[in-house]
Amino acid sequence: MDIWSSLLESASISKTTTSRTILLLGGSPITQESFIQQIVASARSGVYSIKRRTSQIANEFALGYVYFDVFDRDQEDVILRLNIYTLSLIYDSYATLIVDLLQRDKLTFETLLVTVLLDWEEPRRWVRDLAQYIKFMRELVFKGLDQDVRASGLRKCYQRYRQLSSISFTEVLNLPSRSAEMDIPLGKGEYDAPLGVELLVAVMNSERVDVLERQFGRKDDEFDFIQQFLRTVLLKHGAALVYLSSESKSLFPLLYYLLSPSLLSEHSRNILIEASKNIQPNVVDRDSLLIPSGWDSWSKILLIKEGFDVDGVSSGWSTDVLSNEGDMEGIIEVYEDVVHAFGGPPGSANGNEMSQEELEIRSTTVQEFLKGQLADLNSIEVS
Repeated sequence: MDIWSSLLESASISKTTTSRTILLLGGSPITQESFIQQIVASARSGVYSIKRRTSQIANEFALGYVYFDVFDRDQEDVILRLNIYTLSLIYDSYATLIVDLLQRDKLTFETLLVTVLLDWEEPRRWVRDLAQYIKFMRELVFKGLDQDVRASGLRKCYQRYRQLSSISFTEVLNLPSRSAEMDIPLGKGEYDAPLGVELLVAVMNSERVDVLERQFGRKDDEFDFIQQFLRTVLLKHGAALVYLSSESKSLFPLLYYLLSPSLLSEHSRNILIEASKNIQPNVVDRDSLLIPSGWDSWSKILLIKEGFDVDGVSSGWSTDVLSNEGDMEGIIEVYEDVVHAFGGPPGSANGNEMSQEELEIRSTTVQEFLKGQLADLNSIEVS
């Protein structure tokens, strides 16, 4: 009897599907659905396939949910189940929903990936939204967790970040032979405010970068400031950053890479090797920016444009956003003073009253267009 029990238990363990959880914050339900669909689309270009197991994404109210199964290249075995919980609006009462989710299983918190959605349609809101989501997680969700669970997550997340920061993507092939106990000092402003979970900031609709530049006359200095400000803030949390367009192919490899709990197992090594082909760091192309976790530093941020006050932004974020006494407004106002007119026409910040409607050509639906053409034709016949 004991032999059969042992065999059955062993078989059960071997067939257990690895499960990972993404908490998706921000964006509208439509934007969230677009992000989720892009996960599937970007997986098709790699060695894995992915299938959605629910007919629709339930994200209209409170905490939404959808899940996927990720298959190997032969589509025979499920190698990962990806659970995605969505929250487009944050209220204090919603925190208990997430606390209950994370305390069901210690592993859920230890392998959680918090993903914050921002949008190129509203770059002025980026820093304010990011600050609100981080304060929500730190002050309402994480403080509600069992302290042993949170301490374990903090420790594992720190260890993983140190592993990431001590390698480069060109060293992936040699990863298993490298020591896990690397003690390379962290740089200034680097990972000094860990959340205890992996953090990814994904900026949607990066196609709009070209529109902002060509039609609205936005300048390189403005794009550089936004990138440097966001990277400086995210470096404090050890976060990854990606700009996503409808043609991006890096999302699924990046998620798979971030969700890998250990970089030293053989399976994780294979993931990282595959991921490294698709998620090389990119700071040059403004519409496809990609900053992997553990890669960035103040010196790399300053390479974009000298003179940016990385120290001031980093300190301001700690004082205004992460401190219990902070009101968030100081550092947020610094950002918004620069980009408050970024979504509109050039010169609007300097008193130019030209409206956005005067510079944009508004499209019409097919029916509206045909209706207008019919009226024109009728007027011609009458005359």
